Amino acid sequence: MYLAGIDIGTTSICVIVTNGEDGSVVRTLSKANDAALPSMKLWERAQNADRIVELVRELIEECRDDWNNVGAIGISCQMHGVLYADKEGYAVSPLFTWQDGRGDLLLESGKTYASTLSELTGYPLHTGFGLVTHFSFTKQREIPSGAEKLCTIGDYLAMQLCREKTPFIDSSNAASTGLFSLKNGEFDKDQLIEAGMEAGFLPELAHTAKLAGETADGKKVLWAIGDNQASFLGAVPSFKGTLLVNIGTGSQVSVYSPDYIECPNLETRPFIDGGFLLVGASLSGGKSYELLEQFFRDVCGAFGKTEERTLYEVMNRLAEEALKDPSPPLRVGTQFFGTREHPHKTGIIEGIRPDNFNAKKLTAAFLHGILDELDGFTKGLPADLLVQLTRLAVSGNGIRKNMAMQRLASSKWQLPITFAKVKEEAAFGAAVHAAVGSGLYNDYAEALQRMQRSDSDDK
Repeated sequence: MYLAGIDIGTTSICVIVTNGEDGSVVRTLSKANDAALPSMKLWERAQNADRIVELVRELIEECRDDWNNVGAIGISCQMHGVLYADKEGYAVSPLFTWQDGRGDLLLESGKTYASTLSELTGYPLHTGFGLVTHFSFTKQREIPSGAEKLCTIGDYLAMQLCREKTPFIDSSNAASTGLFSLKNGEFDKDQLIEAGMEAGFLPELAHTAKLAGETADGKKVLWAIGDNQASFLGAVPSFKGTLLVNIGTGSQVSVYSPDYIECPNLETRPFIDGGFLLVGASLSGGKSYELLEQFFRDVCGAFGKTEERTLYEVMNRLAEEALKDPSPPLRVGTQFFGTREHPHKTGIIEGIRPDNFNAKKLTAAFLHGILDELDGFTKGLPADLLVQLTRLAVSGNGIRKNMAMQRLASSKWQLPITFAKVKEEAAFGAAVHAAVGSGLYNDYAEALQRMQRSDSDDK
């Protein structure tokens, strides 16, 4: 049986078709996510939910020959964001994404919506979280007409594929919207109501009903899982003993724990098997490296040399050269975009000397800085989890395409590096999830043992 994994990202959408017997990739297709909606409000980040569904349908049509053999569909989606659906299951609002800034707007009290809701409920919340967005709409009395339920974009897609009217939500996505009790495994409806919101807008949890339904041609469709959990599932050979480092636009480290644990500076997220992921998430990562590339490009332009292609290949080579240079390194704090705890924090460059103030040392220092921030998260892990780590799984183009970054990472954590078999980790993880949810395999350990063993190339 073939399995399909669909990943709805902020900037791209991917569909992958795999052979359920060995995980070999049959087809991979992707499109740019062009559903972003223009807005006069500089803080608003919204996407057209029905356009996203249309893009997915176009990708399905493009792989029609292989799609006929698909038996089950898993979905991964960008986390935190929500949209409103009516009683027929159709969107009556855009998708308000994780980047939406209305939660940082000020109430009459002079406090932000996000901080106010955090104080009222005791939960750590940030702008872009779905229930912070909903809190803003509730206070402003701007909940869309006809709205019955909140749902994620992944669950909205599942509804459209199956023509279901009522959304459910996996705990991996539910927790990302806010006001979710990890210990109890459910939304904290009492706190939500106490904050002045109606609990009726919350979707039911997909604890036992992992299947959303079936498509018109009989394919099983699962409710969506969070892209962080899907990426972990699609990138690691085994849950236990693996430290996952993902460097893309942002960056994060993830470690699996079978038990609920609270760690300083780490976020505990529900995992799809009933366990948890301990996650340290940075707002920087690839964005910081992109900032450096733009700086180099501006310098070239200022001196009359324009460059059409990106400078990343040159930067990566410079970084490798810097690792062989014995002169003292520069030190860069890459929090140019702040942190979740300190959104106004700035980056720093220090340790400048005559023998290290050059392009290669600066480039290498940016890579060090990105990894240093992630290493700071791992230092907060419990000792019993740290000693169990035997491998470093890496994902994301920010590290896949950068040998210097790989060497620095392996050295920093003193672990051998393994690469995910498939570059589209979240989509592949969604396919693995479909394998278990549809009953092809009894559990995720069995699915990973079978599906991660093949090294077949994509078509």
